[in-house]
Amino acid sequence: MKKYLKLVAVLMALVLLLPIIAACNNNDSPSGDTPSAGNGGGTTTGDGGTTQDPAPPASGGAKIKLIGMGWGATENQEQMTAQLFAAYPELADKYEIEWVIGGPHDTDVAERMRMALTSNEYIADFVQLNYTQVPEFAEAGAFHDISSHINRYADKLLDGAINISKYNGTSVVFPFELKPRVWYYRSDLFEQAGVDVTAVRTADDLIAAGKKVQDIAPGTYIWNFGSSMPAYLIFLALSGNGATFTDANGDYIIASDPGTRKVLEDYKKLVDGGVIANISDWTPDWESALYDETIVSQLSAGWLAQSIFLPTYAGDHQAGKWAATTWPQLGGSTGGSDAGGSIFAVPTFAAHPEEAAEFLSYLTLSEAGTKAIFNVISSVPVNTDALNSPEVQAPNPFFGPSLMEAQIAGLNELKVFNYSPKAGAEIDIVMEYFIKAIYSEMSIDDALNAAQNDLKLMLGNAFN
Repeated sequence: MKKYLKLVAVLMALVLLLPIIAACNNNDSPSGDTPSAGNGGGTTTGDGGTTQDPAPPASGGAKIKLIGMGWGATENQEQMTAQLFAAYPELADKYEIEWVIGGPHDTDVAERMRMALTSNEYIADFVQLNYTQVPEFAEAGAFHDISSHINRYADKLLDGAINISKYNGTSVVFPFELKPRVWYYRSDLFEQAGVDVTAVRTADDLIAAGKKVQDIAPGTYIWNFGSSMPAYLIFLALSGNGATFTDANGDYIIASDPGTRKVLEDYKKLVDGGVIANISDWTPDWESALYDETIVSQLSAGWLAQSIFLPTYAGDHQAGKWAATTWPQLGGSTGGSDAGGSIFAVPTFAAHPEEAAEFLSYLTLSEAGTKAIFNVISSVPVNTDALNSPEVQAPNPFFGPSLMEAQIAGLNELKVFNYSPKAGAEIDIVMEYFIKAIYSEMSIDDALNAAQNDLKLMLGNAFN
């Protein structure tokens, strides 16, 4: 606990030193509502476990009230719970679930966690976070071991779901929504321009594709960054090329890390190539540029395909004109993800830890539970029985059958950045310099050296 209190003290001090990112959460997707569907084939599963959902146990008494904390809003979680209870009436008889909000973003829930742990205060029986925060709390021993629940479903889960449940080899979190890399593009314009997306593998290929599209649709852009560029756009590439900010001892080495440098070089090349709009995600300009067909391609994560995001921003007039595929190898990366995914964890301050873990196992791992998640937020089910069901495999109304194909391909290559226990503070520090390097306000060398100096000055060591 002394180690954790020291870490909390460092992180709280950083709140006074670092600017608060107010718009979209700077290290991940904007809300707890994420991914969207895709098409099957080629999935992989874990080893061991049983082959069917266990029957929920009988209540045997009064309902147990469990409080779950997420971010953004509670509507989606409430809908998922209702669908799960409809599938498993025994769970509805046993549990009463209250969903509460810790704040607008996952970082707000993480801060509530820190305060609760330092004051030994109960705030919820389970919490939603992004995997970005898992190393911090798992390293501090703040999560219950949920290995028995993961093992019970193991041979019906995607490998990515099993992997993201673990920290240092032990399952400590439930996978809620995996966030693979997906490239969304205007298939009609790309076809007219003679662009074969399967042949676009490098930054140079992407620039060439963007210029071909501009030839037949002047004034368009193949992607967008901006001065308030969210960190997930960078980490989607960093997570797939082995980049790291620290060595094995927790000392900061970002200035000499080849993976980080290569990503900045490629992103700067894209900006210099004239195919990137200087517009930031989650701004009115971004939504307008998607709607008026100025931005005709998005390299993002699976959650962007949710009906409340890209299909809404682009509008019904573009339905059927968009398709999805896998990312090019920007920065030399293959696979990757937006923070791996969103997770649920049972913290040590939970009033009903065993019951919370049981409920979450049905919600996040069972066929019915993962179908409920898919029905509400279009997140690709991690349970393979749900994934292979006809309703999940049906073509997406906006993107067609290519969406599921791209999502599954991304899931099979899912990788997570080497986040440290101080990941949130690190991301706040480095993003300022990354953006300056991409837009040539600083040289890449100067930006990386400045980032390393600030990391050492403000954080000292990633593990201490």
